[in-house]
Amino acid sequence: MKRKAISYVRFSDSRQKSGSSVERQESMIADWLRNHPDYDLCDLKFKDLGKSGFHGEHIEAGGGFGELLVAITEGAIRSGDVVLVEAMDRAGRLAPLDMLTLVIGPILKAGVSIVTLDDQQEYTESSVGGTQVFLLLAKIQAAHEYSKTLSRRVTASYATRRKEAKKGVTPKRMTPVWLNSDGSIREDVAPWINTAFELYVSGLGKATIAKRMRDSGIESLAKCSGPTVEGWLRNKAVLGKWETLEGTPEHQIIDDIYPAIIEASLFYRAQIHADRVRTQRPIKTASNFLVGLVRCGSCGKNYIMQNKDGAPHSMRCRTRQNLKGCENSYTVPKPVMDRIYSYTSPRAAQEAIAQQQLGVNEKEILIHEAELIAVAKKVENLALTVTQVGPMPELVTALRQAQSDRDAAERAVTLLRATVVLPATQGWRTQGEIWTLEKEDPQRLAAMLRTVGYSITVHADGRITSTHANETFRYTGVDRKADMYKLLNGDKLILIEKKATEHPYWEPFDVQDVAESSWQEEDYADLQRQHR
Repeated sequence: MKRKAISYVRFSDSRQKSGSSVERQESMIADWLRNHPDYDLCDLKFKDLGKSGFHGEHIEAGGGFGELLVAITEGAIRSGDVVLVEAMDRAGRLAPLDMLTLVIGPILKAGVSIVTLDDQQEYTESSVGGTQVFLLLAKIQAAHEYSKTLSRRVTASYATRRKEAKKGVTPKRMTPVWLNSDGSIREDVAPWINTAFELYVSGLGKATIAKRMRDSGIESLAKCSGPTVEGWLRNKAVLGKWETLEGTPEHQIIDDIYPAIIEASLFYRAQIHADRVRTQRPIKTASNFLVGLVRCGSCGKNYIMQNKDGAPHSMRCRTRQNLKGCENSYTVPKPVMDRIYSYTSPRAAQEAIAQQQLGVNEKEILIHEAELIAVAKKVENLALTVTQVGPMPELVTALRQAQSDRDAAERAVTLLRATVVLPATQGWRTQGEIWTLEKEDPQRLAAMLRTVGYSITVHADGRITSTHANETFRYTGVDRKADMYKLLNGDKLILIEKKATEHPYWEPFDVQDVAESSWQEEDYADLQRQHR
């Protein structure tokens, strides 16, 4: 039985993602395998792209090398197998003692060897017991000292630029895509960054936002990806700030370095939204409006769209479609589901629009809430460090200060919430916004509806209910004489044309409802004509 070769690839600078580092390391692994036919490449592959080996990010929770060590502990990687790395510094640049005890020792003690491909050296538990240990220590020491020296230079460079920034000199750095090298705004790009933030707080996923950026026609956004968008969402440069050495004692935020391109409230809404969804399972944004809003009452999975003659025709349970045992065989034609949506969604849509509008003091609250999240994480990290290394005076002082900052932020939020004034309801003007979204950006509206918890549920007994309406619907088939679908709303029979209309969601709104608003009937009719 052939032994397994496990590949490990790492680089520390995220800018290398677009370079040749990964390709070079993978090519070296392929060459080694060709020269060692007694090994097969293992299905387990580990990567740390953009993670520091000097600070140990790669062996922490979520790090690829950390996962490799866990795989060894759990027996997925066994004695006789080999770990392939380009060079020993790819395995890490920690201090020599930490490298031996945390990184290399656990691998070799498990009977797994390490091969460095740059010099074709193989390290085993027995070989490092002899003179080979001196070569290994020399490599570890050299890698650590190089990174240590580089870190000192970077820290000194940041210190110089911080002093210049406080004097009003724009620091030299790799500027984000919306800024020119001199720190001025790129007018063709900046509006799209604002749009990316707005779409994100509306509930759209980063991959979907990235596609919209690529489709914008702006050359500098042509290679935008989900991680690119994620970087924008965390970059305080959109507020004109320069953040230095995050996560270090030298961390500092300097205001008014660049021109701000978005409102502070929008930035902090994005941070709060990111914190809220971090523990949630990612939701793929569907191309069809109703997919993601309609669920199965039996298994809880989405109802998906089925096509007929190249066009959306009906919806059924995804689990049932994939023959995985859901009892719910109930299929509902799309025009019927469109009509149910139109009856049950107005209140949810109003909530979704209102959620995007901020009342008096809410913008300030968002800023303090985002600060509260950040300082709470800082308290948690400091408390954990104190637990691990003991009550060092400087750590205890920092923890007390962080706790004081957290208490101050909590008090500020409490006071501001007591004085919130919600925005006035805009009546059918808000309905006009909903119609515009349904026509021009239904994908965004669907995401907004999900953020307020709106959904339609199809039960196995044929009942169809919604989170935002008290009615119970039931699809009862086709009226053969009228050749129309039959939908029961309680005891009321509704006939629905089989042919789907371009914008079916607007049909049920009645002009008589406008009497409750400040608009005149002719205003509402005019608005309907504009959006049909």
